[in-house]
Amino acid sequence: MDDILLPCCRRLVALVIILAAATLSGCMRRYTSVEEIDKMIQEQAPIGSNKEQVRAFIDNLKIGSLQILRDGKFHEATPMALGNHDPEKVAELGSRIAEFTGAYISKAESDGILTFNGIVISFYIDKDGRMIGYTVKLTGEE
Repeated sequence: MDDILLPCCRRLVALVIILAAATLSGCMRRYTSVEEIDKMIQEQAPIGSNKEQVRAFIDNLKIGSLQILRDGKFHEATPMALGNHDPEKVAELGSRIAEFTGAYISKAESDGILTFNGIVISFYIDKDGRMIGYTVKLTGEE
């Protein structure tokens, strides 16, 4: 009798594990979204804001217990420095960009096991110290 039940139990356990893994890998748990961050920026540091308002937004950004990596300063917008930033936004704003800064929200979205996505926020400042544009993008993490 045990010889018949043992293979059935193994199959049942394997089936339960496969179903649990499939369910978990298909569900992304979102802690915050690009849309939510975009709305926060529009309300707290809209385009036209001065550098101090942008810095205050970054410094005060808090989303539950998520880790937020903040850029500590404004950087001169040289072509090399802007190299990994949003190429479309950089092309759109062109030579009007004098400085940039940003923040990174770690693990803004997760399946709880293998996949974690962060959010990169970049702010672009003109020569008069006013924000002329920004980007909020979801990125994959290792």
